[in-house]
Parts: sequence; structure tokens; C-alpha cells
Amino acid sequence: MKKMKLRGKTTIVLIVLLVVSVALNVVWSDSTQREQAEAEMLEKARILSYEMDAVWEFMDMNQARIDTDSDGSYNFKGLYCAIAGKSIAKILERDTNYVIRYTNLEPRKKASMSDDYESEAIRLFNDGSAVEKYGIETYNGQEVFRYVTPIYLEESCLDCHGDPAGELDVTGYPKEGMEVGDLIGVTSIIMPIDIYMAGIQENVTRQVGYFSFIIVMVILAVYVLITRLITRPLSEVENAVGQIENGNFEVNLEGIKGNGEIKDLAVKFDIMAEQLRALYGNLEGQVELRTAQLESANELLEKQRSQLARVNEELQAENQYKSDFLAIMSHELRTPLTSIIAFTEIWQQANVDRSEDETAAVKEVKENGQLLLQMVNNILEMARVEAGRNELSVEPFDMMDLIGLVERSIGFLAEQRNISLTTVVHQDVPIITADWEKIRRIVENLASNAIKFTRKGGSVSIEVSYHEETERLSIAVSDTGIGIKEEDLSLIFERFTQSDKSSYRRYGGSGLGLAVVKELVEMHGGTVEVRSVYKQGSTFTVWIPTGNDRR
Repeated sequence: MKKMKLRGKTTIVLIVLLVVSVALNVVWSDSTQREQAEAEMLEKARILSYEMDAVWEFMDMNQARIDTDSDGSYNFKGLYCAIAGKSIAKILERDTNYVIRYTNLEPRKKASMSDDYESEAIRLFNDGSAVEKYGIETYNGQEVFRYVTPIYLEESCLDCHGDPAGELDVTGYPKEGMEVGDLIGVTSIIMPIDIYMAGIQENVTRQVGYFSFIIVMVILAVYVLITRLITRPLSEVENAVGQIENGNFEVNLEGIKGNGEIKDLAVKFDIMAEQLRALYGNLEGQVELRTAQLESANELLEKQRSQLARVNEELQAENQYKSDFLAIMSHELRTPLTSIIAFTEIWQQANVDRSEDETAAVKEVKENGQLLLQMVNNILEMARVEAGRNELSVEPFDMMDLIGLVERSIGFLAEQRNISLTTVVHQDVPIITADWEKIRRIVENLASNAIKFTRKGGSVSIEVSYHEETERLSIAVSDTGIGIKEEDLSLIFERFTQSDKSSYRRYGGSGLGLAVVKELVEMHGGTVEVRSVYKQGSTFTVWIPTGNDRR
């Protein structure tokens, strides 16, 4: 009767565990597959959005060519960006179940009026709280995946949507008087998800059937084997335990009928009985043996500790060699780079007639030489920090002079990219006590970074102000560049790191500039902050103590 109760209880517990496991697996599998399906649809929607943006960009690039006759006269053909995008969207809708719309809150055509989901996306885009909106929604009574991305007004769009407001453009519609960067509308993509949902349902059904079969087979196997493999061998082990409790260590369970853990348990009991016999027979000898073993183990641990100490010393030496090597190489590179830049400046200032190609080539040499020199300086600065040889050379100076020097040194970058560079030093900024060269490098790295990641026609500003209540100087460098994703903000100050890996290829750079800025700012006892909106711009603010309160 007791054996039957054990089998029954074990079977019930097993059934409950298996059923709960199946239910949890089904829930987890359904959730995982839904997340995976949504991720796949998001990726498809983004790619489709990029392709439709490429259509607009292609039309924008070729608009003048389309509207110019062979004799060079202007002749509007009626084909422009919006028409091309909507026409291609209609073709795609004809061959697939996708829906692509270009909408706005106040469109020129009633068919382009935004629905509730698109209107909410426009509100988020205008607030700057999102750069895209997506999710699974209900559309025309069906469950679909929706993706909405903003369309911002570019300079080429001003002919149809710019000033003066109310004037008819070439398409016959009144202009809206908008400016570059205004939200002109959204691209809305609607994708059916019935295929994904059917696949998920089929997988869940298949899993339920499979695990149900497994449950039945496991229960039958447990019920048949539990008596042979558990209850009978356990009775023999229980009898052996009783003998040991009564002081009889002559126990032998070698012939027990059991496998796996039961057999291992019987072997352990035999070993335990043998050990107890040995302990009781010669307890003092056993204690001495364990003591000797412990001493041997301690000696081994001490040897290992010594080995680890030697390895640590070798690693520190190797790290020092690396830092020294970087410092020496960076220093050796600066000398020829400085000579190259100096000779190019002499060449430019020489009063000799030269071709445009020669002038452009030497200008390119000078600009790239200055950029390379800046990277070498950053590497050298980082090597000094790692070697512990970077110290502050504190002296009083005027921020107006420093900002003017930075403006002259990086002005060629802004001019080359047609970027507006402005600097402001407020009148209440006092003479500060800090390391002139390190503060200059901080500002120069932030400003050159801002110029590098700002598209042509953008703007970069440097503003220096003084906060009397905290006795700190703030240096704010703002740009209208590509911005930084929120999830990447915690990584940008790491060495050899950029927020987007594609930036290495598109914008260049070593990824050391912001790391150097952080190190130099913290040497002054200051802090650096960043605020950024992806695809809209960034502002880096450095806070520097102005007097003797520096840590």
C-alpha cells in the first residue's frame, strides 16, 4: 500500500510538472515567434521605406533634367517627386498586399489625409520624441503591421512648398511657406501579417500535440519502472541505513537491484561504511593524514599565488611597453606631419600662378595633414594618460583668445563642407585658471567632431558662458548633424568607439576624440554632458571649474 502511494504521488507530481512545462513553453514560444515576426516585418518596412526615399531622391536629383528640353528651355512635364513615389506605391500595391501612403494633416489632396495612427505619428515627430512609429494594429478590420516615418522638407522642395505662402507653384497648388527641416508629411506602410500569424498558430498546435504524446509516454514509463528502479532498491538502502545507525558498519550493498542514482547511492553507502570503520579504527592517523594534505594544498596555493603575481607584473610591464610605444610613435609622426603642413602653407602663400588641380591637391594635402595631426595628438594624449605622465600646466588665460584660435584652426573644415561656424563668448566670462593646451584640445575635438558629423549646409556653434553660483565655466558645442541614437549615448566616450559602425566608413575618424575629451575634462575636475536627437543634432556641454576648487 505504501509503495502504491509513492507511485501515485510521484505520477501526479510528474503530470503537473509536465503540463505546466508544456503550458509555459507554448506561451513562451508564441510570444517569441510574435516578437520575431514583428522584428522581421519592421526590417522589411524599413528597407521598403529606404527604397521609396531613394525614389524621391532620384526624382529630386533629375528634376531639372526632366523639365529641360533638348534646346535648354524649361518645360515642366508634370512629373515630380510626389507623383513618382505615389505611382510606384500603386504599382507595388497592385502586385502585393502592401499599402503605401504619403499623408499629412493638411494635404493638398483629400486622399492624402492622415488617419488617426498617422496623425499620432506626426504629433510624435513634431515633438521630437520619435523618429519612427510602428506596431501591430487593426486596419480595415484586419490585423496588420504599420510603419510610419517622417518626410522633412529639403532645400530642393522650396520651389513647391516654400515662400511666398499662397503663391501657386508649377503644379498649380498654393505654396505653404515652409522652411528647410519642417515636417512636410509621412511615409505610411501597411503590411498584412496573416501569413505570420498562421505559421505561429500551426507551430503552437504542433508543439501541443507533440508534448501531449510525450506526457503520455513518460507517465506510462514512470509507472512501470518506478517500482523496479526506485521503491525496491530504496527499501534495501533503508535497511542498510538502519544497520549503520545501530553501529553495524559491515554493510554490503553491491548486489542491490538498481541502476543510475540508486546504484551510486548504494556504492556511496559502502564507501561511507568503510570510511567509518577506518575512522573509528584509527582516528588519530586519519587526522594526521588530513593535516598533511591540507599543508600540501596550502603550499600549492602559495606557489600559484606567486605565479599569478609574476604574471601580473609581466602584464603591467607589457602595458607600459605599449603605452611607451604609442607615445614614441605618435611623437615621431608629429614632426614630419608638422613639416608637411608648414611646407603646404608656404606653397599656398607663394605668389606663383598655378592650375586649379595643383591648388586643390595642395589644399587636400594640408587639410588631411591637419586631420591626421589631430588624430596623432589624440593618440599621444591617451598614451600619456595611460602612462600616468599627463599633468596639468595651470595658468590664467582669456577664453576669448582660446576660442579665436580654435575658430581659425578648424575654420577650413567648416568652409570645405559649407557649414556655418559661429562662436560666442559671453562678456561675463572671467579669466580662468586651467591648462590652456588641454582646454584648447577639448574645444577643438568637440568642434571638429561636430563639423565632421554635420551635413553640408548645416551649422555648428560654440558658446562659452559663466555660472557664478557654481563658479564653473560651460563650453557648449552644438550642431545640426546626424545625431546619436539614445541606446548609443552610453558608448560614445569609450575609446575607439563611434555610435554607428558605418560612421567609420562614411565620416572617418579613430574614435578617440571623445575619449580624450572625457579624460582631459576629468583631469580639470569637470564633467561632460551630451544631449542628442537622432537625425536632428547634438549638443556637448563641458563644465570646468574656474579657480582653485578643482580636484
